[in-house]
Amino acid sequence: PICQEFGNMSQLEFLGLSATQLQKSSVQSITHLHISKVLLVLGDTYGEREDAESLQDLKTQSLHIVFPTGKEFHFILDVSVGTTVSLELSNIKCVLDDNGCPYFENVLSKLQKNSRLSNLTLNNIEITWNSFFTILQLV
Repeated sequence: PICQEFGNMSQLEFLGLSATQLQKSSVQSITHLHISKVLLVLGDTYGEREDAESLQDLKTQSLHIVFPTGKEFHFILDVSVGTTVSLELSNIKCVLDDNGCPYFENVLSKLQKNSRLSNLTLNNIEITWNSFFTILQLV
């Protein structure tokens, strides 16, 4: 869990974290804060026991999630944080075949719940052209 001391930092504007596992209870001590930017770097073992709703109570205008490098995207993380205006996702790798990228497409389809989101940045993305076109239609 994130140290409770972070919860006392009412002026906190930027928080950068790395995690191998993320649970809703892990971020509970900072959900009352309004943090301008949150950077979350996920480790290589991330995705084995994840809580899809773990970020839903987070209050941040800008959220940047860096997924493990070279690991195929099989995550169910819900990134549709309601207060987020700017979302950046890095290291998206899908199987390069015609089946698309269902896990990533599911993540992006949930973004429709966030009416405030106006900026979406995808960094280091490895998918087929057809999947990319599907992603553009989703967003």
